[in-house]
Amino acid sequence: MVHTPRSTLLRVLALAAMACVAAWVSNALATPARRLVWSASIAPLPALPRQVEPPQTPPPPIPPQPLQPAPERQPIAPAPPSAGLRATGPQPPVLPKPAEPQPSNPIREITREEAWKAYQEGVPFLDARRSAEFAEGHVAKAWSAPVWEADLDDRLLSFKAARRPGPEDPIVIYCSGGDCRDSHLLAAKLLNEGYFHLLIFRDGFPAWVTQGHPVEKGQP
Repeated sequence: MVHTPRSTLLRVLALAAMACVAAWVSNALATPARRLVWSASIAPLPALPRQVEPPQTPPPPIPPQPLQPAPERQPIAPAPPSAGLRATGPQPPVLPKPAEPQPSNPIREITREEAWKAYQEGVPFLDARRSAEFAEGHVAKAWSAPVWEADLDDRLLSFKAARRPGPEDPIVIYCSGGDCRDSHLLAAKLLNEGYFHLLIFRDGFPAWVTQGHPVEKGQP
């Protein structure tokens, strides 16, 4: 009889089952000393020793530090306003423009020679005598500025408008010479008006005539 693989497998299973039944019956009838324990037990693993953490030591206290003074703040210079933009913050005060330096001797007396040289250079002459004296004769091209007459300011305005002298431009002033102080009075008035180069021809008109320099007659 030929056995197929299926029949062989069934026979093996049947024999295995019979062997198990016989073993169980044999073990049940055996004495307790020889009886086998069917249930397997796994011995528990030994407990690991617990690590005891050492007590934590608190950190040492930090000593107080002395207070340091705050650093001095440097002032910040304001930035200049950009070109074409108008500054909106407070502006520095506008300082007055320094006055122009003035000569140490704004009024000075000159000699005959100095007066003639000034005339040749085109320096203007002012006649401080009265109008009647001026009409009888005066330095050629001189301006009449009588200090004792009421229209002195008008005559000075006419002189300034015609010649336009600057504050530093020289001006020659004369009168009758000798004890005549009219030229000094006129110089003091012009000094108060801002002129600082005033030359007084101390010998006056009589010395001018004696030297034969140009002379004119007539009303101013």
